[in-house]
Order: sequence, then C-alpha cells, then structure tokens
Amino acid sequence: MNTAPPVAVPRARIAEERGRTVIPDAVVAKIAGRVADEVEGTRGMHRGLGSLLGGSPRPAKAQVKIAGTSVTVRLSIAVTYPHPVRQTTRDVRERVSRRVLELTGLTVRHVDIEVSELVRDARTA
Repeated sequence: MNTAPPVAVPRARIAEERGRTVIPDAVVAKIAGRVADEVEGTRGMHRGLGSLLGGSPRPAKAQVKIAGTSVTVRLSIAVTYPHPVRQTTRDVRERVSRRVLELTGLTVRHVDIEVSELVRDARTA
C-alpha cells in the first residue's frame, strides 16, 4: 500500500501567463492566398513578365487586416472557364474562412473577392 502523501499538481496557467503568439498580417495573407488556389475552379494567376515567358502561376493575391482575434480578407483570384464564378467565389469564401480559423485561430469576418482573370481550364483547352 502506498503511504506517500498526495502531491499538489499546479493548475494550468492562463494563456497570458504562458506567453504571447503574434501572427503577422503577411502570414495570414499567404495562407488565404494559398487556400484560395486550392478551391476547384481557381488557378494561380500569371502576372507581369512571367506570364509572357511562360512562368508558373502565382498564388491568389491576398491582403488582410487583423483586429484582435478577427480578420478581414481581400482576395484577387483567377477563375477557370467554364466554372461558375458565383459558386466558385462562394466556395473560396467558405474554404478561406474555415482554413484560416483552423490554422491560426483567427475568425474571418469578411472576405472580399475580385475576380481579376478568367482563364481557360487546361483540360478544356
């Protein structure tokens, strides 16, 4: 039989006592841009001289503003033809909101999307 006295286990410290995590706007923007490109019906955009020289597409352009634990996102994306633009942008909003929350803990309050390119799907070209 164990006769050792019980040992007090320290309570978990509150988050502020353990340290602070800072996620810069640029990191959240990169996440949002990459996630947007994962949605069916979107494709990376060709910009500048790279598009003329056959360079690889870049991820969707994203800007974010973080306020506390919430974020607003502004995206510029390319939609592949003949995908329906309205459904594609709805899917992008849903996926970006979900993945940003999962990866950063930040709640996406609003996603503005500019469809800046309509590109032919390589499978239908």
